[in-house]
Amino acid sequence: MKHLTAALILCGGIALLASACATKEYVRTQVGTSETKLTQRVDGQEVRLKETSDRTAANAQAIDAGQKQLQGLEGKVGEVGTVAADAKKQAQSASEAVRDTDAKLEALNSRVANRNKFAMVETKTVYFDFNKADLRDEGINELEDVAKALKSDINAVVELQGFADARGTDRYNYQLTRERVDAVTRYLVMRGGIDIRRIHSVGMGKVVLAAGEKANNDSYAKARRVDIRLLSPQS
Repeated sequence: MKHLTAALILCGGIALLASACATKEYVRTQVGTSETKLTQRVDGQEVRLKETSDRTAANAQAIDAGQKQLQGLEGKVGEVGTVAADAKKQAQSASEAVRDTDAKLEALNSRVANRNKFAMVETKTVYFDFNKADLRDEGINELEDVAKALKSDINAVVELQGFADARGTDRYNYQLTRERVDAVTRYLVMRGGIDIRRIHSVGMGKVVLAAGEKANNDSYAKARRVDIRLLSPQS
């Protein structure tokens, strides 16, 4: 009986030991499987983390390259703005030059159109003694003023018209008035320094008294003269 009991106990212990071993092996297998899965998961996470890190680095490089391109574009935009500003200034300068040229052309056209049109600037009269063509002192003073006016306006010209009183023949008076305008011309050229081409003169002969005007010494004195007309181009 005792031997049977011992045998049963031994068999139960063996069975229990076998069961324990089997359980231990199962646990080991399960643990190994879990460790493998955990390792694989960790490895997968590491791979994904590396991929994410690589993408982040690539994105950072792309952003840095984009910023550099943007800076380059900003620099080019600034250059374009500078070129545009310079072009605008040049266009304004060209426009001003065109307006100035137009104004000059208009002024030139006006001068050409009015080149033969003169406006009266001043008139003076030089008187002479009876039957004389010599300049008197007061006449010289008048001619000095005429010479100064001609020098101050290089485009001005002067007209001289000589007259005589009603006494004497027409032929004689034409000659006398010619001598009187010649005397004025010589003074302006030789003493005043005026170019003779700017002086236009003519002897008009004797002055015919107006209707109702009486001939006397005063009217005769006023007739013995050279009228001086200072003219300047209208342009």
